[in-house]
Amino acid sequence: MGVSIKKVFSAFIFDTFYTYSTVKVVQVPNTFVALLYRLLQLIIFAYIALYIVWYKQGYQQFQEPRGTSIIKVKGIAKVTGNSTISNVGTDSSHLWDTAEYQLPPLENNAFFIATRQTVTYNQVEGNCPSALEDKLICNTTSTNDTCPQDQPTPNTFGYFTGKCVDSVQNESVSVCEIHAWCPEELSKSTEYIMNSDDVANFTVYLKTVVTFTLFNITLRNVRDDTNFSCRYDKDNDPRCPIIRIGDILTNLKTNKTALLLEGGLIEIRQDWTCNFDFHQSRCYPTLEFSILQSGDDKNSPGVNYRSGQKYHQNGTDYRILSKIYGLRFVIAISGNGGQFNIVNLFVAIGSGIGFMVIADIVCDAIFTYIHKYRQRYRQGKFSTVEISSSRLHSEENLVR
Repeated sequence: MGVSIKKVFSAFIFDTFYTYSTVKVVQVPNTFVALLYRLLQLIIFAYIALYIVWYKQGYQQFQEPRGTSIIKVKGIAKVTGNSTISNVGTDSSHLWDTAEYQLPPLENNAFFIATRQTVTYNQVEGNCPSALEDKLICNTTSTNDTCPQDQPTPNTFGYFTGKCVDSVQNESVSVCEIHAWCPEELSKSTEYIMNSDDVANFTVYLKTVVTFTLFNITLRNVRDDTNFSCRYDKDNDPRCPIIRIGDILTNLKTNKTALLLEGGLIEIRQDWTCNFDFHQSRCYPTLEFSILQSGDDKNSPGVNYRSGQKYHQNGTDYRILSKIYGLRFVIAISGNGGQFNIVNLFVAIGSGIGFMVIADIVCDAIFTYIHKYRQRYRQGKFSTVEISSSRLHSEENLVR
């Protein structure tokens, strides 16, 4: 018994460490299948070389850029101002420069251009009639229901006092009195609207710095040879960092009039797709413009915000309230930087070589299940080994 175990163990060691095993190769002379096999191999090889390695740049290592932009807006505009207290106001002319319309003056990867402002001057905290636009119409018999005392108004401009008073806009109409900053914004204010042609001539200087830390590369869109008298043009001068607002708006499919009156959100997307196997100075961003929030959207159109400036005069606190509409531009930086990497190349080739087995599977299937001599192929391809215990026992008796 001990000798038998020793022989089995020795045979296992010999077969495992001292014997080389290889796959049996069956050659089948058949022109059609042989040509099909080579054709499939050629297609798979072309797929690896052209698509995986070349088109998908499987030989490169990639990293997305990280960057930030410094933005300066220049331009001057004529502005028309009119009082909103009456249906026909007296127009006045004003000039706005960068300090007037770029609010706030500095943002991170964004900038805002105010195209319309509604300004309410000399507001004082106190009691006053609500604006007709609030539609808080009342009468002395329904005051408690329409103007519930100490409750906030629907527009949250103030609190109801519980009184019903004559409107300052139309004395024949009674409205709820409110405790708020008076006069209310909707009842007495001045509206300033910027000339649309002047807005179109504003220019944006876009200076961007991006880094690819994986390759220790830093790039700027402004270089030593940049011509600062240029204007960006997608076809003729795509590297120019100075962009006309009018050129941006022209590329947007939206209502331009509503956009300037109600405001909007616009994306400037910089795509830094770079191949660092060539000289990095060849890498410049491409620009795309898209509208994210238009001025005529059905749900919450445009972009606006309010700003209040308080001051103290003759013992009284006053406030200047501004509701500002405008164009908010956000800068998005995207892309990929690639550089040759031998490990990525081998991984790409190795992943593609796995597809080579498809040619073997197809040709084996033809010979095994379709070809008219499939039975003969099976006999040459497969060997049957009987391991039935009864048959093995009879064979051992014959040997003895």
